[in-house]
Amino acid sequence: MSLRLEDVKKSFGAQQILKGLSFEVEKGEFFFLLGSSGCGKSTLLRIISGLTDPDGGRIFFEGEDVTEVPAEKRGVGLVFQNYALWPHMTVYDNVAFGLQVKKLGKDEVKSKVAKVLKDVRLEGLEKRYPAELSGGQQQRVALARALVIEPKLVLLDEPLSNLDANLRLEMRSELRRIHKELGLTMIYVTHDQKEALSLADRVALMHEGKLEQLGSPTELYRRPASKFAAGFLGETNFLKGKALSKKETAWEIETPWGVSEIDFDQAVGLEEGKEITISIRPEDLVLSGNENAPRFLAKVKENNFLGDTTQLVLEAKGGTLLLETLSASDLKVGEEIKVWPKEKDIMVYGE
Repeated sequence: MSLRLEDVKKSFGAQQILKGLSFEVEKGEFFFLLGSSGCGKSTLLRIISGLTDPDGGRIFFEGEDVTEVPAEKRGVGLVFQNYALWPHMTVYDNVAFGLQVKKLGKDEVKSKVAKVLKDVRLEGLEKRYPAELSGGQQQRVALARALVIEPKLVLLDEPLSNLDANLRLEMRSELRRIHKELGLTMIYVTHDQKEALSLADRVALMHEGKLEQLGSPTELYRRPASKFAAGFLGETNFLKGKALSKKETAWEIETPWGVSEIDFDQAVGLEEGKEITISIRPEDLVLSGNENAPRFLAKVKENNFLGDTTQLVLEAKGGTLLLETLSASDLKVGEEIKVWPKEKDIMVYGE
């Protein structure tokens, strides 16, 4: 199922939660709504499901306006953050409930439940109660209950937030497998950047009830459209500079490492002679490079070994910086080093 939102708005009292959101979700897409708490992503998910009415705007499923269609008639599968399993029911009965409400025959219910439990790898646990399951197994039951009604659209509201780190990684892989095998359209709400970057086909980054940026995980990470987007998706260093002049294909800017030229697709909202903010990821600062390339001096403040990477905290002309390297550096605190910025990977924003 494809989905289209047109200028969706929602307020609670005097507070406007959604400020006119418009975008499309393609059929079969794993689509993420990403943002910090309070940005409106869960409210938007409830509006899509029909559990909450919008104050304005329209919602379309496959081109059909469903804004006034009640939740139970939209054919949407929902997976909640708290799982919402009935503790007095077995796994089988929890999953079968939606089919029984539809008054399907006993044999058909049994067949559909067996298939979906196999899809989520819960065969053999039909007679257990939720209290007898691990967190990951409970999450799979909640997913199975959403899938068994054969929805064309599945909505997931922070489904992994109650799991520990290792189980979250395991369930990410399971969700990726299930989406690929079943080919369903899935919309997933999260505040976890790593979940979005690792799972999504596309991400809608939300901020204060508005759509900040929409694109693939790579686009949002490598070419964030705003200073907020750059700071929200992963770690970055913010440095001050100045926009000097606009040339034919690039901006000439003043940076802590000297005057540089950056392509237009790396610049947002620049004006000649105005202050700018330079965003550069920790992995885009390197410890070796061409001596003729732009570089600057920095002093090591901290050397943090993180297992797979080493994180250096540096003091430089532009301020305190983070540098991340794959090699386990033996640099000493207080040592002065040369640092090369990967200029093709920086972003620059007008103040």
